[in-house]
Amino acid sequence: MYFFLKAFSFYLRNAPTFAYKITYKIIYSLLFHVLKIRKKVILKNLQWAYPAKDAAWHNEVMKKTYKFYTKEFLDFIAYPKFYDLTKVKFKNEQILINNLTGKGAILVSSHYGSFDRLFCALSELRIKLTGVAYKQNSGGADLFFKRIREKFMENQLYKGGNSKLLSTALNDNNVLILLSDQDAKKKGVKVKFFNIISSTHSGAAILGKRKKIPLIYADIIKNNGSYEASFSEIDTNDSIHAIVQQYTSKIEETIRKKPEQYFWFHKRWKSVRTY
Repeated sequence: MYFFLKAFSFYLRNAPTFAYKITYKIIYSLLFHVLKIRKKVILKNLQWAYPAKDAAWHNEVMKKTYKFYTKEFLDFIAYPKFYDLTKVKFKNEQILINNLTGKGAILVSSHYGSFDRLFCALSELRIKLTGVAYKQNSGGADLFFKRIREKFMENQLYKGGNSKLLSTALNDNNVLILLSDQDAKKKGVKVKFFNIISSTHSGAAILGKRKKIPLIYADIIKNNGSYEASFSEIDTNDSIHAIVQQYTSKIEETIRKKPEQYFWFHKRWKSVRTY
């Protein structure tokens, strides 16, 4: 898989624009019309999140979601060719920068929009980043994705890995990236997400409170070919439950702006509902 992705990346980086567009259309059609990857999951998620919307709306958002993430995936595979960072516009980035006082910070976000593009753009501001991700089932794919991300991150760690590495990164004044929008099973904190009691990862809240370091929420939204990234502080003086609810509510608020830019492919509510 690693060498296939390397070859595919080489093709995308060198293909003329018309060939890239044809490739996009083929892969989108394959995923949406033929393989129908996670189609039922996406529809269930949309129906639960937006129960007042009709089937036509759910199907239209699903279709747009496939299109959005097909493009995002190809852009990422072809890194750095399509990562024109001049198109990423920062809003209140000083909220993050001013909180980097030597002990690091936690950037809590979600699988929304062009999140890898956001991290790449942050690295251009000379902000040191350490990402935490799930290990891919395919070792080759995992290595390929990791090597791309480590071109704009100091390091990529794995969920459930050595916790000392998290402390090392923070002590080196890194921004620790935690995407906290997936189902957390029995270990999660139960908070409301789209008015559904949802098992949610609390690692960002626990780490921020325990180490008394800033917790910053970030999102990135695509609008007419450009990307707007914004930041806001999370109050860590409250309980763990309240902190998790804070950033979960912010994630929901972001999704509601343009729901087709959210990665609905995850089984977000598998701990509380049947897919």
